[in-house]
Amino acid sequence: MMKSFHSVEETFPGKKWLEHFHAALPAYRSWFARDRERPGLQECVDALERHMPELVPIWKHLVAISGADENDARMLTFYCPPPNLSGCSQAVWTRYTPTLVRNYDYAPEYCEGRIMKTRWHNQEVIAATDCLWGVLDGMNQHGLSVSLAFGGKTCVTEGFGVPLILRYVLEFCTDVDEAVKVLCRVPAHMAYNITLLDAFGQVRTVELTPFSRPNVTYKALAVNHQGDFEITNYAMFSRSFERQQFLIGKLTDPLISIESFVNAFEFRPLFSSNYSQGFGTLYTAIYNPRLRAMEYRWPNQARM
Repeated sequence: MMKSFHSVEETFPGKKWLEHFHAALPAYRSWFARDRERPGLQECVDALERHMPELVPIWKHLVAISGADENDARMLTFYCPPPNLSGCSQAVWTRYTPTLVRNYDYAPEYCEGRIMKTRWHNQEVIAATDCLWGVLDGMNQHGLSVSLAFGGKTCVTEGFGVPLILRYVLEFCTDVDEAVKVLCRVPAHMAYNITLLDAFGQVRTVELTPFSRPNVTYKALAVNHQGDFEITNYAMFSRSFERQQFLIGKLTDPLISIESFVNAFEFRPLFSSNYSQGFGTLYTAIYNPRLRAMEYRWPNQARM
């Protein structure tokens, strides 16, 4: 697997963001146009103003600097986007120094491969990006850390792409309680499991499902199914239950250290080499909220 990743620091979206936008735009246009008609621009803007109004000024800025036409401006709201399936295993080590660890499993050619440090709303955020300005996983200056995993169900509804919701969380929330309120309020378009950890050691996993209320749990892990024994084709394909049991075993083993726990993400069953089917591990992210520290690891022992 060959994939380039870039670390970028840009306080406010400018030249660096714009370069990435133009490079990624053809692929995003193709993705956004598939499957079915999307809501019109005004409906998308109305939804953004209704559910995440604090993001509207930065959205307008992105539209302005990119010279986005109506279709691109609509896409940048990421309201009712096409389905997007990824893998992922994520868990929180809760002893001594709580730490969120996650593997991101996806097709290399569709991963943006960008880790961005920003300060858009007087809040420093470092995150792996998706959807041009969204978040796959990340942490803000308060130590609030987030990570997403696909929930295993392919049904869709009216709502936002989860990466944009996680951007909103990191930009405007300071702890898990505030983040949970956002996740319960803002509609998501697909099933996702969001794991949260803050500097106070609070842990939640929120299961978002179309046509159902969010399920807020105290689980310290999430994979690619929801509930305890929910069976979906994707859960079976991704060996979600096997990974869940493995993580439970690691988290409850009194003899294991945090170093051993983190290292386990670089090996099977948490690590996947199934890149051809869009389910290969692209990186491991490690977030320590109390220390405000993070680390990224890639296959073949690469570190940042």
